[in-house]
Amino acid sequence: MSVLKRLSALVLSLCLLMAAFSQALAEESAGDEVTRSDFSFSLLLHADGFPNDGAAHYADWETFLSKLSLEGVVDVQRFLTNISRVYFDGGLCVNGEMALPFVYDGYHSYRYVRADALRGDSIHFQMHNFFEFMLKGYYFMGLPTQLIALPLYPEASYYLGTSYYQPIAEAVAGEGDRTVSYADLYELCETLDLIVNDDWDYERAYFYFTSMLIDLGASDMALQKLGYLEDWLAFMDPEAEGLFITDDGVSQTYTLGGTQVFTHTKDASGERFSLCLPDADGYELTVSYENTGAEIHGSLRITLEGAERLTLNVDVDGLPVDGALAAQGTATIALGGECFSEPPAPVSFAYRYSRDAAELPYAMTLDVDWLHPETQKPALTFAYQADMEQLPASAMVERVYDNQNDFFHLNESFMEEYKQLYLPTLALSAVPVLVEMPAGVISDIMGFLYETGFLAFLGLE
Repeated sequence: MSVLKRLSALVLSLCLLMAAFSQALAEESAGDEVTRSDFSFSLLLHADGFPNDGAAHYADWETFLSKLSLEGVVDVQRFLTNISRVYFDGGLCVNGEMALPFVYDGYHSYRYVRADALRGDSIHFQMHNFFEFMLKGYYFMGLPTQLIALPLYPEASYYLGTSYYQPIAEAVAGEGDRTVSYADLYELCETLDLIVNDDWDYERAYFYFTSMLIDLGASDMALQKLGYLEDWLAFMDPEAEGLFITDDGVSQTYTLGGTQVFTHTKDASGERFSLCLPDADGYELTVSYENTGAEIHGSLRITLEGAERLTLNVDVDGLPVDGALAAQGTATIALGGECFSEPPAPVSFAYRYSRDAAELPYAMTLDVDWLHPETQKPALTFAYQADMEQLPASAMVERVYDNQNDFFHLNESFMEEYKQLYLPTLALSAVPVLVEMPAGVISDIMGFLYETGFLAFLGLE
């Protein structure tokens, strides 16, 4: 992928993230209470943070993005759970004036968008089909759309995380030294197998892990192993001795078949755990995590007969501790390993956070800078400001929407219908944005659309 394509794909993904950013920043409420945020979000570009490579018209992008903001009010209830609710009423502003108003309503796996630009109609999105839809951009245009999908639908990560965690937590529950029998472990493996093998209606695990791992060529192998965990158990514990757990109240150690597979410690210095899972094919997965309160360090390694196939390191510092109302620090994500023909450069961020009270209601600000890997200067800034309060559950109102056709089942017939219905009003509504768009930005966008075949994909060429 060319530098221009990478930059344009990044900008496209960031624009898509704007719609979900207010949701992602909202705090999880206790019970059914609603957290309301009256917010403003801006994506700012700093031309001097990019190298002088001529890959894009950076100065024009800086000028254009400085004029845009996403503003409105968002209500969040049971955030990230399978029964979450998110309601947003606001829109895209140009020079501080509302230009593209819209309403976003999300609950469970359903999403609705209603806007004047859509003739006042609503568009329905069934999120169970989201990853499959976003994989099309990867398959047909070589764009990282499947990776963009993962942060745009965080409930999927929550669902799969709890689907695996809850049965495991129940199986190993208890205090003091204890043993989990081989029979119970085998039954646990069969239960976890069903997450992959018994979801024919939605295939949630299949599309999630495919989106995450297909670019590394590891999705099929991961799904195969997750679908037959009893094979891994038989390899790890050939004598069927079971899982031995030692627990002194501070540290826990889990031993299976002579291998120390998991350790967990929580004391005054923080929380730490490590995981080690070898398999019969010579692979070994190791995970480590440490949270001191002010810093978080995590690492993941997949090795094959000692050679590092994939490495992931996440480091965050400067986190607020002891009830602090402000913090600033850095976060770095680094990938490596033989599965990459050329290891990607580490992704680094600098952040600044503050709020004016310890508990709701309060005003908060969050600024996150993406540091360009070549210049190590801020190249993009996510700027978020919000007045937040807590409301009773009755603040979240059920609404009726006229359209139940899933947009993610888009085909030629639906595409033609949508173009006839909405293209004129969308074009007219976009005028306030287009008149503020410098020539260099238009040139970069059109170059990206033609280079990727996106216009042909939409049938607009």
